[in-house]
Amino acid sequence: MRASTHGKMAAAVLGAALLAGQPALAWDAATTHAGITERALAAAHLHSVLAHQLGRALGAFEPLRLVPSAVDHDTLWALEHRLADLDAAGGYRPGADGTLTAAGWIKAGAVLAKTPPELGRNHYLEPATRTGLDDGPSLSGAWHAARLTVGSGATVRDAATGLAFDLEGMPATQWIESPHNDLGVPSFWDNWQSAIRAPLPSERETALVRSLLALGGILSVLEDMGQPAFVRNDFRGEFPEWGSRFEEFVADRFGAVALPPSLPMVSRPDLASFFVAADGKGLAQATQARFFSAGTLPPDLVCSGGDGPEEAAKLVNQSLKFPEPKFDAIDLSPSTTHYLVQSGIKVAAYRRVGDTIHFFLDQDVYAAVADAWLPMITAYAAGLIDHMLRGKLEVELANGQATVTLSGINGSPGKETALHLLTEDAGVRRELAVAYLDGRSSLTLSLPTGTHKVAAFASGVDASGRFVATGEATAP
Repeated sequence: MRASTHGKMAAAVLGAALLAGQPALAWDAATTHAGITERALAAAHLHSVLAHQLGRALGAFEPLRLVPSAVDHDTLWALEHRLADLDAAGGYRPGADGTLTAAGWIKAGAVLAKTPPELGRNHYLEPATRTGLDDGPSLSGAWHAARLTVGSGATVRDAATGLAFDLEGMPATQWIESPHNDLGVPSFWDNWQSAIRAPLPSERETALVRSLLALGGILSVLEDMGQPAFVRNDFRGEFPEWGSRFEEFVADRFGAVALPPSLPMVSRPDLASFFVAADGKGLAQATQARFFSAGTLPPDLVCSGGDGPEEAAKLVNQSLKFPEPKFDAIDLSPSTTHYLVQSGIKVAAYRRVGDTIHFFLDQDVYAAVADAWLPMITAYAAGLIDHMLRGKLEVELANGQATVTLSGINGSPGKETALHLLTEDAGVRRELAVAYLDGRSSLTLSLPTGTHKVAAFASGVDASGRFVATGEATAP
């Protein structure tokens, strides 16, 4: 039994086809990402956090406005234009007055993270090496970017800034932490804090909008860890000119509203471990070990007369790019489609025609993988939401004092955990005091006479990473 040259020839043709047009990347943003994110929000506790920790009475359904005067001109211009490209029918494009529900802003962030789709270049992660999308020995990324510039209308500036796709990208775990990512972790924390701290109501509202957009962007990257091509460095095999057949199948079958419900929420010890971790339970690791992508299937094999099912499986496994999933035996009976089934899930199809065994993914595989894995992706996304929002402050006002109690974090607050207390008068907030918790979970601070409303936030690092806890209270 030997590898056929057919696979190599197909790869060369595929590469040529890829360079003929602009790529489509990752789960369909307008349907699958929006749907997974919405399911995750329903499973997580965002609604309660917004209602009880940020004083937004309607929680996830609270209308929030992106206020022009609260954002610098260049940032506003870019954000408005990106939002204007979103589909109004999807429920995640703001109205003409810049208003959308809190949940809608998170979905908008998940969609914006892939609009234009070339932004998905930074959503790849090969868990063993912790590397991102890398075209390696294949066609030069720089050459591809130049070809894309000429062939599909992208500008030289697009190629220089990464809006023209060059087949390389930052690892997903680095991208969510990058200061250059306006929909990443730094933007989330900075704006979540400002949603309490900013002096004017319009500034606080806009900061909350931008924090929710960033949360959606982080979720979008995590959700792509459930797409096998993104954890197997498989752009070329998965995304020919016409896009991914698997993703097209998922978008057509489920749309944005008919995805299966989430499995029980996944809890992880820190943010990075939702993606990849030493215990092997990151979503990228779980996906890579269970499923093939189009370009990481075994190549065609030519049978010889003495090969049996186990010998055939051994040769197939030797040809795999990754150690899992693997075959225990190959059914050599001809002219019938057979399936590799693991944990009750069809993960690959193969058929013998003449002396050649051809491996492929068909709609039965797509359906089995989607039915089994979309609920798991949603469970990870819901867990990430609650992880980011784990810190909570309870504020009690009595006898001219405010007692602030921190809960929800992993361990005791460190000596660098700063508690900020703010008073509010006619909607305008001013910082009253800053104190350090230093191992304490509660502090009591005196208030000026006549104080009717107090807000607080605590910022620090616990055993699970950074947190910002918030709370508000109004005197009876």
